[in-house]
This record gives sequence, structure tokens and C-alpha cells, in this order.
Amino acid sequence: MVKGKSRKRIKKDSGPSPKKALQRGTEPNQSDSPLTFDFSNKNWLMGVSQGRFTNKLSDESMYAAYLTEIFHKLIPNIQQNWLEIIRTPGRGSWRHCHQVDNEKIDLVLAITEQIHGHQFRTEKTAGPSLWQFGVTQNIRLFAIHDYTNNHLVPLFVDYHHLVHPNKNFNQPDYERYSFCPISVYMSS
Repeated sequence: MVKGKSRKRIKKDSGPSPKKALQRGTEPNQSDSPLTFDFSNKNWLMGVSQGRFTNKLSDESMYAAYLTEIFHKLIPNIQQNWLEIIRTPGRGSWRHCHQVDNEKIDLVLAITEQIHGHQFRTEKTAGPSLWQFGVTQNIRLFAIHDYTNNHLVPLFVDYHHLVHPNKNFNQPDYERYSFCPISVYMSS
């Protein structure tokens, strides 16, 4: 250090201070960003039984038919019509696409926990982010809508419409079904 010279202190500029708090232009469920599906949770196709609910199938051919319907009809319809679905949930053409009803949340979370463990039992899964999707009379896809990234995380498939049972549409013999694709094809 050189004697006799004093150091100057430089004041750091932290930039201009905001005059108003930033506000989001749209609600999270009104996002115009494209909807994507997050399939990273590999067990969403698992077959389980929970009380009077089961999503096990009769055999491989039933699984192939339903899986084809999910990937050829259900998921493309959700993606192509997402903005309309999110703006008019449970109405019109999208009457089977809506947030999970309050009286069904416990059942849906119990099924989800049986399939995925405790991974999804958080505050994030309750309320408006937990959805049911259906475009036909029987198959329902249950998923979490991640508003931040505008993607759906599939939790499980209700092939037999048993979360919301209906005597006119439910098959009377679903209880005897025992086929789980994950157990059959992924067992070591």
C-alpha cells in the first residue's frame, strides 16, 4: 500500500428501484404456452386395486386397445384443445375434462400414492392442479397440471370409469381383472 494516499470507496449501484410490484399478465391457467406431457413418472400405467376401484385389465389385447386410444385419441385431443378445455372445464365437449371434485380428491390421492408412493402427496396435488381428462365414455386420465411449466404429469388411468362410477357405463365384471402391464412386462 502506498503511504499518504487514501482509498476512495466506490458506491455500488443496485439499479433503479421498481415503482410498482410486477404483476402477471394472465392467470396461470390461462397460459398461451403450448401444453406438454411429462411422462417421467414411469408407473402411471400401473394397474392397482383400491377399495372398489381397480384399473387392472383382462388381458394384453384390452391393454393394447386402451393404450392405443390413450395415445391416438385422448392425449392428442387434450393437446389440440387445451386452451378451450382450460377455459371451459367440465362443460360442453369437455364435460369429462375438469378439476378433480373435492369429494374424490382423497380417493384419487390414495390411488396415486399406491402407484407412486409418497411422491405426489404434497400441497401441490390438491385443488385446481389435480385434473381428470376424458374424451370418451370410459377412459379417464388423472394428472397434475403444472401451471408453471404448462405441462401435465399423468398419475394413473381409470380405464373402467370407477372414480366416478356409473351403472350405465361400468362393466359388472371388472373386479375379476388382474392384468397389470407393469407387472407383466417390467418384472425382473
